[in-house]
Amino acid sequence: MQHLLGVNGFFTDLMAHARTHRDTDLQRWWSESETARRFVGVHPDGHGLWRDGDRVVGFFLEYDTGSENLPRLVEKLAAYERLARGGGPTYPVLFCLHSSERERHLHAALGEVASRCPIATTVRANGANGALDGPAGAVWALVGHDPQQRRRLGDLPSDHGPDHPRNPNWHAGQLTLHHRAPQ
Repeated sequence: MQHLLGVNGFFTDLMAHARTHRDTDLQRWWSESETARRFVGVHPDGHGLWRDGDRVVGFFLEYDTGSENLPRLVEKLAAYERLARGGGPTYPVLFCLHSSERERHLHAALGEVASRCPIATTVRANGANGALDGPAGAVWALVGHDPQQRRRLGDLPSDHGPDHPRNPNWHAGQLTLHHRAPQ
């Protein structure tokens, strides 16, 4: 139950931010089941499209409570890699973690992992669910870069991918970046 509340809190924090910042918007919020249905092969805790100014950043959320060991978290990245290689988008995988120590250990474990998908982390107590701008703010540490240099969600690298049957961002040859609720 705490996990579901945490995931929903993450997305509602983004919506709250967008209400007070006219240049931002949570354009898509899909649940775990809706995301798995539309992006075959991946099972994140949620998926979103975040608009910040003229940029739209897609992301997959992994909301970590500490119940899974670090090798299991690292293993999850293979599915995102397969999706990107198979015609899907190359979205950042966001790990929202419960402690700074866990974040340090995850960065160390991911240091040797080659992935075309950007990987970013934050610590809830210090960032995503407590900072002034919440998860929209400069709380994301991009794996492979200085973890002290935090980035805003809207500044993370993101590629919506090609027009391909495995990519629900495309409809009738048009890139379609919206749909807050499942259809």
